[in-house]
Amino acid sequence: MPADVGLIEGPPRRTPGLRREEVAELAGLSAGYYARLEQGSAPHPSESVLTALARILRLTADEERHLRALAAGPGSVGAGLRADDAVPEQVSSSALRVMEMLKPRTAAIVLGRIGDVLAWNEYATRLFPGRLPTEEQHEAGRPNNARYVFCDPRSREIFSCWEKVADDTVAHLRAAAGHLVDDPGFRGLVDELLAASPEFAVRWERRDVRRHVSGEKYLNHPVLGRLTVDYEVLAVLDQPDQFLVVYGLNDVEIPESAATS
Repeated sequence: MPADVGLIEGPPRRTPGLRREEVAELAGLSAGYYARLEQGSAPHPSESVLTALARILRLTADEERHLRALAAGPGSVGAGLRADDAVPEQVSSSALRVMEMLKPRTAAIVLGRIGDVLAWNEYATRLFPGRLPTEEQHEAGRPNNARYVFCDPRSREIFSCWEKVADDTVAHLRAAAGHLVDDPGFRGLVDELLAASPEFAVRWERRDVRRHVSGEKYLNHPVLGRLTVDYEVLAVLDQPDQFLVVYGLNDVEIPESAATS
């Protein structure tokens, strides 16, 4: 709000927040240049401009990373693939080795740049029955995290806090958008979900940007009932856009039959 940054409040506003001219003034920019930045027609902003905007807009760390990724533009380090650069995503060999080292009863999956599940271990199939295909089904296409949450009714049954999972899924996808702006797989996934799920569309318009690197999942497991599962999200260095997600089951034994429940 204006008062929060030392501006006079003035008459009531139709919408909350700062006006474009006020943001420009506080950042030391001309209103015209700031308008061009918003429209994507100005040259790449300098480090000082990005720092000023992040401070004035009070961006979170995730939001600031998203801003800088967008400012970097296509073709720069960390930017998304252009349509003619698209190649099938190869699973991280480091993540596969780590999964082999995990102690028994630890579930793990490898997520790709747009949330495709690239690899998983046996306990992941038991923890999330129906989410991960058999080896034969996997050949037909990789499962996707966001598609599962919004298009598979089983996700609403297994996630006891489905609304929060849905919020986090879209915010995480938004956080990736800055690096994947020209990635055809990303654009195709978003278009598909916008058409298929009004609940996704509502959340996408909120423009929340957030990554969760640890936390808890609350599950209604068809065999074991209510479960609280800790998880950690780990980046892998040999494939920078991939993540290894490890779920701690606290030595809970999930029978093999649970994978098909």
